[in-house]
This record gives sequence, C-alpha cells and structure tokens, in this order.
Amino acid sequence: MPTSNKLGDALSPYLLQHADNPVHWYPWGEEALELARRLDRPILLSVGYSACHWCHVMARESFRDEEIAERMNRDFINIKVDREERADLDRIYQLSHQLLTGQGGGWPLTVFLDPEDLAPFFAGTYYPPERRHGMIAFPELLARIDRVWKTRRGELYQQNQQLLKAMAALDEADPQAELPGAELAGECVEQLQNFFDRNHAGFGTGPKFPQAPVLELLATMTGRGQEESRYMLYGTLTAMARSGLVDHLAGGFYRYCVDGKWEIPHFEKMLYDSAQLLPLYAEMAVAWNEPEMAMTARMTMKWIESEMLLEDGGLASSLDADTPEGEGAYYLWTPDQVRSVLDSSDADVFMRRYGLDGPPNFESERWHLVVRRSLAESAGEDETEDQVGASIRQASRILLDERGRRPRPGRDDKVLAGWNGLAAAGMIRAGRILGEESWCKRGEAVLDFVQDRLFDQDPPCSVWRAGRADHMPTLDDFGPLIAACLESLQWDFDIKRLEWAGKLANEVIDRFQHPATGVLYLTGHDHERLVTRPRSQADEATPAGGGLALIGLLRLGHLTANEAWLGAAEKALAVAGPELRRQPTIHATWLRALVELHEPADQVLVGGPEIHRWNGVPVSPRQCIYRLTGPADGLPDILARVAGSTRPIAIVCRGTTCLAPVHEPDELARILDNSQPEKTE
Repeated sequence: MPTSNKLGDALSPYLLQHADNPVHWYPWGEEALELARRLDRPILLSVGYSACHWCHVMARESFRDEEIAERMNRDFINIKVDREERADLDRIYQLSHQLLTGQGGGWPLTVFLDPEDLAPFFAGTYYPPERRHGMIAFPELLARIDRVWKTRRGELYQQNQQLLKAMAALDEADPQAELPGAELAGECVEQLQNFFDRNHAGFGTGPKFPQAPVLELLATMTGRGQEESRYMLYGTLTAMARSGLVDHLAGGFYRYCVDGKWEIPHFEKMLYDSAQLLPLYAEMAVAWNEPEMAMTARMTMKWIESEMLLEDGGLASSLDADTPEGEGAYYLWTPDQVRSVLDSSDADVFMRRYGLDGPPNFESERWHLVVRRSLAESAGEDETEDQVGASIRQASRILLDERGRRPRPGRDDKVLAGWNGLAAAGMIRAGRILGEESWCKRGEAVLDFVQDRLFDQDPPCSVWRAGRADHMPTLDDFGPLIAACLESLQWDFDIKRLEWAGKLANEVIDRFQHPATGVLYLTGHDHERLVTRPRSQADEATPAGGGLALIGLLRLGHLTANEAWLGAAEKALAVAGPELRRQPTIHATWLRALVELHEPADQVLVGGPEIHRWNGVPVSPRQCIYRLTGPADGLPDILARVAGSTRPIAIVCRGTTCLAPVHEPDELARILDNSQPEKTE
C-alpha cells in the first residue's frame, strides 16, 4: 500500500515543490504504474511546471489540504509530472484533453488514466477546492471519478477504445503523399492576416503570446520580399518591445499577456521566449536600422546572462511569477516607491515614460511598466532626447537595484538540453549580427555544456541539475542542438562541431524517423512505450523539434553534399504534407523547412590566406557564411578545397549547385546582391 510521498529524490524543482504535500505523490515510473495495476486503482496524473501560477494555486488549495489528500491517497495512485522534463507525456495527455473535451488544455493538467493501458478517461486543468465560477470542486470531482470507476467500468473501457482509435488515426501516414510546394508558406502568411491584430499587433485578441515560431516564419518570408510579412513582423516586434510583455528594468520577456493590448503579463519568464526573440530583434534591428530593436536585443541578452546563467555554465529554465507577496509583486511599482529612490526630475521623466503619471493598470492599485511616451514626449522643458535617455537609464539602474531588495521570484535551475540549444543558437546568431563576440562565446560555452554534461553520457540525457543527468532526449532536444551547431559553424568553423552536428543528424534519422513512411516522431524508437507515439510537427511556444531538425538536415546536407540527409528531409516533408496544408499556421517551423527545401539559403564558403578580406562583404542574415581557416583534413571535398586554398577564395552554393569560385570581395558582393529578393518599400 502507498504510504508516503515519493518525490524527495526528484531531479525536478517542480516535483520537489510537492515533496512535502500530504498527497502520496509518485514520479512517473514503473513503481507507480505497477502499483496502480496491482491495486486496480485509476491513476491521477497531474502535469505542471515550476513557474506555472495556477499550478501553485492548485497545490496551495488542494494538494496541501489534509482531507483532499486523504481522498486522493485512498482512491487513486497519484503521479506528478514536470512537463518540461517529460514533454512526451505532456504532449500525449494534452492531446487527450483536446479529444475528450473538444478544448485546448493547459497547466495544471489533471488527467485520470486506466492503469492497464494508460488510456485517459477524464481530463481537465485547474480545479478549485470548492465550487467557483461554474467549476466543479476538486473533492467533488474525485468522488465522481471514484464512483464511475467502481460502477461503470464497461462504459469507460468502450470510451478508452474509441479514444485510442482516434489517437491511432491521427498517426496514420501516407508514404505516397505529394510534397507541398514552397507557396504553402505564402498561403500561411495570408491566413495569419486573418488573426493579426491591426490595432495592437500580435495575433488574436487575448491572452496574447509572442508566438516566436510564427515570427520566424514571417522573418523568412520578409527576407524573400513579402511585404505583408514585413508589416506583421515589424508591428509585432515594435509593439512587444514597448509593452508589458517586456521587463523594462532587467530585460527579458514574460510568457504572455492576459489582455489584447500587451499590457499586463502573467509574470513568469521562460528561457525559451527570450532565447527565440533575441536573434529576431537583432536581425531586424540591422535590417531596418532600428536602434530600439537593437536595445531590446541587448536587454534580452543582459537578462539571460544576469538571471539565467548558472555557475556550472548551463542556463536555468524559468523564473516564477509568484513571490510570498503575490503574483507579479516583484515587478510592480507605485509613484511613491519611485519618488522615494529617485530625485524629482528623474522621477518625473521616468513616470511619464512608463505611465505612472496616469491611472494604475494592475488591480487599480499598482503600475506595471509599459512605454507610454516616446523619449521626446517624456522630456521636460529644455531637455533633449539624449538627456531624457540618460535620465531614464540612470533611473532604471537605481530602480533595478531597489527592486533587487524585494523577495525574488523562484528560479527553476534545471538545465534542459533543447531550451539551452535554442539559447545557444540565439546568442551566437544575435552576436554575429550585432558584432558582439562575447555573446557568441557565451553561446559556444552553453553548447559545450550540453554536449559534455548531457549528450556525451551513455545514454544521452536531456536534463541536468545539481550534478545529476536524467531523462531520454526527444526530437525537441536534437532539433535545437543541430540549429545551434550550424550557428556555431558560421561564427568559428570547427571540424569537431561539424562532426557532432553530423552525428546528431544521423541520430535524427536512425532514432526518430520511421524508415518506411518517413514520419518524424517526438520520441525515439528506444523510448519508453506509451499509449501513443506523438509526432514532432506542430509548434508550441517553442518551435517543433522536427521542423528545426529538418532545416538542419537540409543545410548540413547541402553543406557536405550528403544526399541521405537531404532525402530524409524531403521524405518527412512529403508525408507531413496533408497536415501542413490542413493547418499551416501551427506548423510555421515545418514551413520554414519546406521553403529551405525548395529555395535553399545561399551557403557562402570563404577561405585561403587573409581571411579577413571577406569581412566587408555584405551578407544577409538569411545567407549562411562559413569561414574555413583550419586544416582541410577530414572535411568533405568542397569544404576541403576552400580550407586548403593557397589564395583567397569564395564559393557560393545554392542547394546542390555551386557557382564558380571567385577571389575578390567585390566579385562575391555582386553574386550575393544578385541573389537577394526584390526589395519592397
């Protein structure tokens, strides 16, 4: 019989937060699953993450309540899962929630499973301890589930079979499916216009998320001259940079805003949001000559290094929304608090800039910082914009120091391979674009950390914390790491990095791709057998690992003339074609891969003596440039030819075709300029 809480030795900070609950929690594993089968009890599966506000609320209201815990312990086997550690379980049971309820899920996710086949028979999210706002009380729900389990088992079995059939149907694949054309990405942009908020930018009406994978697709299409993509991308990046989605003192992005005006966020900060938005702001700052976007990129990088960097070199996962004083309390201000630490002139300028001279925007009592006025509009009499900027920077430093004296939000300090891969790729890419060498070095160090501490393990692991590594990696880990390797190779070409990228690419094909159909799965063939095997196609807040892996296979395949990688990518895109056509807007990363297949990015290989002579050639961020300065030994043929050249050399390759070599920067510049899309005003 279960007699205690089993989370005390967990790796996850989220699970450790529940280790002192009176609930007899188990981590997901054979011990709990076998016990549920032996005792013939349904499994109560609770999925969340440490920065989740409503997860904390349900824990405080229900999981710490002795009477509720007693009922849970008596009638169920209770399993707690960190969705960031077990993306596979979260993906499966979020899908189950959608199939059972017809609605999207969320966190905390509350699912009841049949122990025999792990099929879910009821799913929901947050439940209060008593009836509230039309929601059933959690104790009442527990009683109903227990009664149904004991008296209507046959009905549950029939429902389970129907659900399992529906899940199996979603996995059906036609290996003869026709490969979509690149125009599908343009059709996706047309559909996105229907959801674009032309008053406040972004997509939808609220809650409003950054949707970084969609923004990356818009950047790709903007780079190909599509004006409507530019309009939506520019509007959204500008609106977010000035909004409540950004921490205007420390940098970094909150997870989302609860309203359509980008005003008030849920205050958790996730590494993945800033990791993805950092290079987008850097790229567009240069493309559009926008200092404000460059500043947003610099503030984002500052936040990553100051708040998320761990002593051992990896990056933490998230900052909590809550402190003992309430959600968001760490970030909120009143005019009196501002005036208490700033002199009157700086306080006046700061409050005009961020709206503290108007009505409060948070619960009618406090102010969350949102840019309300331009620098010129924030100025007092006889003040220049430069003076206002200096005043605001000084005020921000003082207020940030003052804020640091408050109780800090908790930090989830586990290192996730995939999220660190996104961050490494973002830092290196942004550093190359803005000429920040230290950012590139930081990204390299993060990538080295993941390789050394996680992927050089046997078997490879996806989570690191406090000297321990655990959990099998998924395709959502491999895809970002290949992307990071490719960014690394463009900054400092190292054959060891190329070899690791190739090893990752081979593992994608060998472990995650169905050999007959070409389908890419989230989990490897050697993964724990679950109720279904989810694919890695749809984007979430993070890009689909399958889409990033395909872009990586295509770019590596073109770089090294590896037809196996190119063929595997084309096969995966073809079999996914029907789903991409049906719902293009949730497959932005796969559509980027589709564009890469049909219209490969220019790959520019430069080498020979005086490698610096090529530095002045204007290369678009959407063109890939590799500086081959090392020995040619071990490199594929064309790379070896460039690396071993005794005179300056540049070769531009487009897909599987390489142009004749050139030896002067102006010749290369002409070739690259001719390959750019027609510019639009």
